[in-house]
Amino acid sequence: MGHRPLRVSTGLLALALAACACSVPVAGASPLHWEGTLSIEVLGLPPLAMTGGGVATVDGPDGGAWLQTLRLAASRGGIEGAAMVPITDAGQAPMVSVRASASLGTGSLAPISGGTGTAPLTRGVLPLRGLAKLCLLSTACGTFLPIDLTQQTPGGGLVGAGIGGVVTVGGTSPLRFSIEGAPWTLHTATVTVATASGGELPVFASGFVHGVGSVTGSTGVPGGMLQLVTPMRIISNQGSEMAAFGRLTVRFLPEPGWLVLLAAGLVGLGLLESARSRS
Repeated sequence: MGHRPLRVSTGLLALALAACACSVPVAGASPLHWEGTLSIEVLGLPPLAMTGGGVATVDGPDGGAWLQTLRLAASRGGIEGAAMVPITDAGQAPMVSVRASASLGTGSLAPISGGTGTAPLTRGVLPLRGLAKLCLLSTACGTFLPIDLTQQTPGGGLVGAGIGGVVTVGGTSPLRFSIEGAPWTLHTATVTVATASGGELPVFASGFVHGVGSVTGSTGVPGGMLQLVTPMRIISNQGSEMAAFGRLTVRFLPEPGWLVLLAAGLVGLGLLESARSRS
């Protein structure tokens, strides 16, 4: 009689763990939950970072974990927020701070897994929507120059960060800026900025793909992770240039139901240990 609780607990534990094992989603499944970080990094300034998450659509060959395409939809959750960093470099006057409100648009990225080679993404357009404010004279940003991260073209398309093309702001004002954007990449992105001596300085940022245990073939399951970068070059009509990067990190999460089953398995472990102690 003293051993019956031990046998029942073991059975419940085995059942819970088996259910957990069967509930791990694969890359062919849709949707897949994710959390992530989006940062806008202007060279020489602290990053403007935002966090969020949502539900992604993923697919891979043969229903396995080899992730081919990742689609993020703004209407199904995502990353959005606002951040501010001060500018302490007197050479950037009259700018005293940068404020930004940004969000991810909707787009598809492919191919993903195994993306550590030299081939670029065949699909890498994911708009980085929002507004950056170059605050003048006061960090309260009462006077600022607005910079749209993306702009609509006369033909109805989009240009800018995460897409490609040039966004120009300032009109006929004394201070005007242009932002050169580019699509996202998993590899190394490069921008060149002019130096005071008249030369050019290359600046780099790199993405990566990590599966469970750093195996790229298992990217599309919980524990998989990838980082993408998009380069930007900011040019003013005063002759100054700044390099910037958008950096997006995505981590795939277990399904909520899988977490419940995992919790049940952990409870079973506790019951098993309790029964062993009593016996």
